[in-house]
Amino acid sequence: MMETTKQSIEKSGNLNPMWGKRQSLETKKKISDSQKRRYAAIRKAIREQDILQFAQTNGEARNELIHQLLDKNNISFDNIQQAVNFVAFLLEKERVKDIIREEINKLLVND
Repeated sequence: MMETTKQSIEKSGNLNPMWGKRQSLETKKKISDSQKRRYAAIRKAIREQDILQFAQTNGEARNELIHQLLDKNNISFDNIQQAVNFVAFLLEKERVKDIIREEINKLLVND
């Protein structure tokens, strides 16, 4: 059984501002739409976390991606793992900028 609080007594029955009222279909739709957006955002965040769990962001995966970009000027994936790694890099945008700068500098030094 729920505990009866002072606030629940003050807002019970005809003292409740919604007493005897119903939400319009428009209001119900607004509430529904906002909940759908909220849960879509939560699902997206969970998917991103799942991707990051399986991603490899080690040096080898990084080099493979960067050399592909620099050599071919496009990206194609040989397998799902490469695609997952790429998404993981995109999710860490600031890190990617630093990594690309670092790799480009290495290539310039080697040439």
